[in-house]
Amino acid sequence: MRLTKNLKTIDLTVITSISVAIILNLTTVPASAQQTQHSTEAPTINRSITTDWPLHNLDVRNTRFANIDSVNTSNVNTLELKWSYQSPPRQLIRSTTPLVIDGIMYFNSGSQLVALDASTGNTVWTFQADPAFPGGGRGPSYGDGKIYAFGPTVMYAVDAKTGELVESFGNNGLLEVAREALTFKYPDTYPPTVDTTAMGFAMTNPPTVLDGTLFVGLPFSEGLLPGGLLVAVDGATGAMRWVFNTIPQRPQDEGWDIAKDTWSNQKRYGGGIWLPPAVDAELGMVYFNAANPSPNYDGSSRTGMNLFTNSMLAVDIDTGELKWFYQTLHHDIWDWDLAAGPILFDKTHEGQRVRGIASLGKTCYVYMLDRETGNPLNPIVETAVPVNTDVPNEEVWPTQPIPHTSKGVAQDPFCATYPIIDDPELAPRVRQSFHPYQVNEFVITSPGNTGGANYGSPSFSPQTGLLYVTGKNDAWSIRVKVVGDTMEPGPGFIGHFGNIEESGDTGLTPTSTLAAYEPISGEQVWYAESAGITNGGNLVTSGDVVFQGVGSGHFYAFDAKSGERLFTYVGERPIHASPLTYQVNGTQYVAITATNEILVFALP
Repeated sequence: MRLTKNLKTIDLTVITSISVAIILNLTTVPASAQQTQHSTEAPTINRSITTDWPLHNLDVRNTRFANIDSVNTSNVNTLELKWSYQSPPRQLIRSTTPLVIDGIMYFNSGSQLVALDASTGNTVWTFQADPAFPGGGRGPSYGDGKIYAFGPTVMYAVDAKTGELVESFGNNGLLEVAREALTFKYPDTYPPTVDTTAMGFAMTNPPTVLDGTLFVGLPFSEGLLPGGLLVAVDGATGAMRWVFNTIPQRPQDEGWDIAKDTWSNQKRYGGGIWLPPAVDAELGMVYFNAANPSPNYDGSSRTGMNLFTNSMLAVDIDTGELKWFYQTLHHDIWDWDLAAGPILFDKTHEGQRVRGIASLGKTCYVYMLDRETGNPLNPIVETAVPVNTDVPNEEVWPTQPIPHTSKGVAQDPFCATYPIIDDPELAPRVRQSFHPYQVNEFVITSPGNTGGANYGSPSFSPQTGLLYVTGKNDAWSIRVKVVGDTMEPGPGFIGHFGNIEESGDTGLTPTSTLAAYEPISGEQVWYAESAGITNGGNLVTSGDVVFQGVGSGHFYAFDAKSGERLFTYVGERPIHASPLTYQVNGTQYVAITATNEILVFALP
């Protein structure tokens, strides 16, 4: 097992919507009934000129690079809205990226899965599990002829062509992933009747599907989880293959000997997995990010580095054995999850193939490593940070890892790490990044609570050789509520909300950012700033266009080489999702979810 040697080395609106979903889903969903309503015939397609979008991040490497160039830098400015689909307001699809396979678009809100003609928006069929359960996640996944969709606790499989439930999967087509994973890994601790909702578990991210196996990550850190779980599931039967815990809880857990002394308490909470993992079948590894420890702002009950929270991890694809890890933030007391990514990329440098991996922090930095070894591609320097705190018994970690370029200078962050505040009453509260929040006074720091980066995935173009990352310029200010070791697991994100005494003003108007990096050197190539903010990600195409939506309702296209803004669509609803693009019978479409409406664009 190769480990990185140097051990020192939430979107609140989404939380609110998923909180409602969890509250509405407190009971077990019986696998007893389902209904499929057919509306129109499936479209006839020519596979030679049709290109799919089968996973949330397009492929198992999470690249979000679409090899389609009908829409390119010369004509993207002529894009026009071709059709839209509006979902009922109570159906939560605001952060959903639909799928497109064989000319059919799929998306779900909990127990309802919808199939549309991807060229026209006409409904092909609608599947409804009974009893119904709510949604709120990033959307479904596709593999081996099946659509895998989910709600907060339940995943289900539906035949992509017929819309019928695949009853051989799980319990008559439904699988309670967190419950099955816990009883599989910890049979002596968790009975088959364990209430995972009461423990704080809820699904938000779709699985990555490869060769009949689903790789599923489970959040939320803020529910005081006993570690986030990465689960390998048989895609045909729903059987558990292996389970990895991001915070080892016992000697039998992978990584126990490494992590056990990085926690001062037996209560080891957090480490949720917010986004789909990436897979390198050639190296036989699965890669994923573990999020923050919890409680979020009073870390006095968990002094130490808190491994493997805020870490990039690699495990064996067949067994779940830990191969390496790299912690990007020690003893997090800011709720700065390592959320976005990971993304895999290959480049050639001095005649040698570089197998890279990158993840984005809420810290506004890009962490780029060799994905075979876990070693940084360029120096990541342990840098002294402020340690002054008035939280009783808190022990702030004295250094944090800051990425540098191949020239040995600090990486240009993709968003502000120091807030510029004009208000004369608020300006004295400003502190540098990594300054701890206090009990008795407000301080203002950047990035804000939601980043930096968030759940929006980056993209990588093998054509330009650049990595494209989404962030925001923001700030945050709170006073810490002292909780010590009094908090217990449960729904409602108590590790976040229960740890805040009061929120303060920042005087800052947030903006969104999009930046391009050359990963071998670590240099930032271009940077673009736009009004409005988003937690959604981007995509890039072989037409050298990067697409990005923002919360103001604007949908942008940028030149992938220069960062020049080439196209702007002004919509009526905020955009919090990541876009997709696909091709049907030779026509390229670009789509984005805007709150409860799916917008689909194409050339005239």
